[in-house]
Formats: sequence, C-alpha cells, structure tokens
Amino acid sequence: SGTCNILSTMTMRQPALLLLLLTTAYSFSFQVASKHQSNAVKPVLSMFYCGFGGDFCGQSTDDDVNAGTTNVILAFVNTSPDGSVFVDKDNYPTDLQAKWQAAGKKVLISVGGQNGNWAYIFATQDSTNNFVNSVKSIIATHGLDGVDIDIESYMVTPRTVANMINQLRGAI
Repeated sequence: SGTCNILSTMTMRQPALLLLLLTTAYSFSFQVASKHQSNAVKPVLSMFYCGFGGDFCGQSTDDDVNAGTTNVILAFVNTSPDGSVFVDKDNYPTDLQAKWQAAGKKVLISVGGQNGNWAYIFATQDSTNNFVNSVKSIIATHGLDGVDIDIESYMVTPRTVANMINQLRGAI
C-alpha cells in the first residue's frame, strides 16, 4: 500500500471505523477497533509493523515502531480458500505486542494489503462468515485491540463490502 504512518484524529466514543487514505485511488483501509473505547478525543498515529509475515511489506527483526505511535498494525494475516484468515505463528511478535500494550499502544491485526485475497472472503456468505469468525478468534486468542481492513481491490459491490464490515464490527 505504500503508507506506513497515518496521522489522524478520531473520536473514541464507540467502535471506530477509521478510513486510512492510501496513495492510490483504489486503495483503502479501515480500522475496526474494539467496542470498549474511551470518550476522549486524542490524536492517533498508526504504523504498520512488518515483522509479521515476510511475504507482504518486509520483515522487521526488532522493535522499529516509532515511540509516538498509538496504534501498531501487524501486517498481515493470511487468507485461506474458505475465506478464513490465520496468523503466521512462527513470526508472531508476542513479546513486542506485550511491550507495546504495556506502553499504552493499541495493537491491531491487518487483513489484506496488496497480496490479500478478497475473492476468497467474498466468494459466498459462508466464506464471509468464516472470515468474520476467524478475525474474531484471532483478536481474542492474541488479546488484540482490533483489526485493520486493507482492501486494495475487490470484484464485488460496495454494498457487499459494507455488509462484511458491519458484520465484522458487530462480531468484535
């Protein structure tokens, strides 16, 4: 996607759906944060951490997250043909996640990117359900604060995409 740092301001009144504008006209990314957010308005600096699956945006080997970052986005989960997603367990930054969260940073998992296979996720309603359930499970299993949806291309209607986002938002 070409964008590593996104600075914006958002209200933490309810689950936030934050549109991250990327460098191409066809790229967009959403952050769906968990249901429990504070009511304060504060600046948000989100940064992709690319030490999690070398097939996508590189391979960090240490903590290269800017100290001022408020949201660390782990890029990226992998997509299965049934629409579900899974983490690269061998490269999962468990210790770094604990360090970031102890410092007050939110840690999110990212789905998509330039190699994300949205055709699998949108193939059928069952595959979309598999996607939503697997994201919910990853968030719970790893104690994450939410999910970043990075949709750069898709061959379905915008309504189908919106329905998936609403379903995911309701599940987490």
